[in-house]
Formats: sequence, C-alpha cells, structure tokens
Amino acid sequence: MKDGLKDTLTVQPIPNWAFFSSFHLILGIAVLDAWILKKMPVDFGQRGDFQSSLRVLGYLPNWMVLSAMIALISQGSAALRLKRTALAVFLTPLLSGVAAACLKPLIRRPDPVIGAEGDWGPVPWGSEWWDGTDLCFPSEHAAVAFGAALAIGRRYPNIMPLALLGAFGCAATRVYERGHNPSDVAASLLLSLAVSHAIEKYLDK
Repeated sequence: MKDGLKDTLTVQPIPNWAFFSSFHLILGIAVLDAWILKKMPVDFGQRGDFQSSLRVLGYLPNWMVLSAMIALISQGSAALRLKRTALAVFLTPLLSGVAAACLKPLIRRPDPVIGAEGDWGPVPWGSEWWDGTDLCFPSEHAAVAFGAALAIGRRYPNIMPLALLGAFGCAATRVYERGHNPSDVAASLLLSLAVSHAIEKYLDK
C-alpha cells in the first residue's frame, strides 16, 4: 500500500494458534452439527430486538457505512490512522463475505432441513450451479461479522473481546434460526482470519 496510508498504528498479528484452533474447531464441531441443530427450535418465532441486533453485525452495508464515516472524520494527526482503519473495515468484511459466497457453490453443502441436520450433501450440480441460495458452507453473515471484528480488534486490541463476542453472537443467531450448521459458522471464522491476514499484508506494503 502506498506510503500515504502508513502510520504508526500497530496492527496486532494473528497468532498461529488462532488458525490452528479454528481449523480444529471446524473438525470437532462438525461431529456435533446434527445434535446441536436438533436442540434448536423448529419455529423460533418473531426475531426480537436483541437477536436482530446480533444478526445485523453480519450485514455488509452496515460496515460500509461505518467505514465511510471513519474516512470522513479522518482529520488532524489521526488522519492517516483513521483512513487505514476505514479501508480495513471496508475490505475485510467485504472480501470475507465474497470469499464465503464463492466457496458455497464449490463445496455445495445443503442448508439444514428437519430430519437431515448436519448433512454434507453435496447438492448436485445444475445449470445454475453458481447460485448459493440453498447452500450453507461457509456462512456469509458470520464471515462478514468476523471480518469486521478482526479489522477493528487487531487495531484496538482492548475491544477485540467485545468485537469477537458480537461476531460469535451473529454466528449463533444463524445456528439458532437453523440457517446454518455450527461448522458452517466455524469455517467462517477461519476464512475471515485468512482474509484479515492477507489484507493487512497488502496494507502494510
């Protein structure tokens, strides 16, 4: 990235154990996918305010707006820091979500349905094979939420626990509503870690 966007803000590295743990979380929780989903309500009823507030953490336009707001207030001695933060908050959830959307039609795991919880499919290839509407691995909402949490938390480590808690809350809503298997959202975490690592490498050039 050009020198104009460099500043003294330290971006915390992602430790190797985070990748290792995330990968093994996918393997471990995949065994429990069916059991966990069967504990979820078949009809969760009307989505409450708290549940909605967690789910929207995986809604990409929210982070685009926040990124624009950060960029617009970039003034004075903190201008470079804020501009780079704005770029990371824009790119990390965006590319995490795009990567998840691209993987869905390749892995082709079907959405959870009653009686086939935890099924890996794969869904047969068809004429519209690129359509990931009824596919679930990994979760785009969770990938966006984790991507945003990493973009912010790696710059401001004091709020990383809270940022990740919100992202895990978003992921939990997707499982609670039977939109995803637990391993789908676990995969989103690993995917977002990889995307965040790559983006910060790019921004640090």
